[in-house]
Formats: sequence, structure tokens, C-alpha cells
Amino acid sequence: MNRSEILQEKDKTQARLSEECTSIHDYFVKSHIAAEKAAETYGFTLRYAEVPGLSRYRAGRSGERTASTA
Repeated sequence: MNRSEILQEKDKTQARLSEECTSIHDYFVKSHIAAEKAAETYGFTLRYAEVPGLSRYRAGRSGERTASTA
């Protein structure tokens, strides 16, 4: 099977992060940084979906009080 350069990079990054990360949070943070670097290297833009209720969840988790968590 012929694999593209970007898929090979993804696989190497996942393997590296699985070995070096100490928590799922650490994995998420480092994988986001790696994705940003890959996007810059390969010339594409990362776009994230808007998830309904996510801003309320984040505010509640951080201890900040907003209109939706008050």
C-alpha cells in the first residue's frame, strides 16, 4: 500500500506521543501542537467544529462563572 508523506508523519507522531506522554491531557496538548506544525509545514489550515455547549462546559470546569453556569 502506498502511503502519503503526511500519513507517515501522522503515524510517527502518534507513536512518539504514545511513548512520551504521561496523561491523556499531555497527549492532547502535544498532538495539537504537532498538528499545528504539520499544517504549517504542509500548507493547510486547521479548522475546528463548533460544539454546542462546549464553552459552557469549559467555563464550568475552569471554575469561572458565566451566565450559563451561574
